[in-house]
Amino acid sequence: MQANQLKQRIDQIEECADDAKQAVSSGSATPELRQCVNDMHQQARQLQQACANAGQQQQQMGQNSALRQQVAQLEQTADRAMQACRQAGSQVDQQTQQAVQRAHQEISSVKQQMQ
Repeated sequence: MQANQLKQRIDQIEECADDAKQAVSSGSATPELRQCVNDMHQQARQLQQACANAGQQQQQMGQNSALRQQVAQLEQTADRAMQACRQAGSQVDQQTQQAVQRAHQEISSVKQQMQ
């Protein structure tokens, strides 16, 4: 994946994580789900910053490896958020569930493209 494409995709991840955080804040969610989504949002912001820094540096090979690792960690957090949604069942409103699923799908897609 080209650096420009990667930046756009990571920006999209951060936007999805923002949407999930807003949905959790305004909708119904368990404390565990709120924590997972907050963690996911924070990691997405860190990934976005790391990607911006990678674009400024010429050490693309090493940076891409670090970015791949961050995306993998972010996917694990998104997996936990998805699990928290499933466990909460009807305690979580539809908008929140969809926002978490969308973020998870976006993260997983980027991870696949980076491999």
